[in-house]
Amino acid sequence: MRAILTLVWKDLVIEARTRELVTSMSLVAFLAVAIMSLALGPSAAAADATPAILWVTVAFAATLGLARSHALERERQALHGLLLTPVSRGSLYLGKCAANLLLVLALQAIVVLICALVVNPEVGRRAALVALPFILGAVGFTAAGTLLGAMTATTRLREVLLPVLLLPVTLPVIIVSLAGITAVLEGAGLRELGRTLGMLAAFDVIFLILGVWLYGFVVDE
Repeated sequence: MRAILTLVWKDLVIEARTRELVTSMSLVAFLAVAIMSLALGPSAAAADATPAILWVTVAFAATLGLARSHALERERQALHGLLLTPVSRGSLYLGKCAANLLLVLALQAIVVLICALVVNPEVGRRAALVALPFILGAVGFTAAGTLLGAMTATTRLREVLLPVLLLPVTLPVIIVSLAGITAVLEGAGLRELGRTLGMLAAFDVIFLILGVWLYGFVVDE
């Protein structure tokens, strides 16, 4: 656990110094929400499309960040140093995944705030319940993205290849999370979300187990 926390702290310190990932992800998210809100206009269609706006924005902005986070370590040869440390590959994966997840959660908070201001105020009023399926969806999305990001980091087309691989794999997570957010915005309570949250938690566990298992094969190659 200490090694995982140290890895998370290392990534967060680097991001705090450069602000490269948060800035780029936030800018993409703001532009995406602005374009979609202008396209839909102040109508009922915008309110109905709110869950889709949330996830489309987060999915593409987060994919950009996931691709870049692995590329930074490859470019600076930091990954080679980490592989030489007496830390298991599974711990390396969990540390990287946790750091990426914190960035994605920060992105989600920004997107929810923007949507509450310019798309649908109901998102802000029910933010606590919206957060449950949204965050659980982010865990599965980030778990898969961390693994696939490591796979595509050495390719020249990583920014294109990662979304091509990641979005189909995480589509079940996104669909279930969308259903949960839609139910919340339609007035559902915590009890009605039980099945949705259970499915998301199951997907999260599956993706995390696969990531811990396969990460060593990916980075050793």
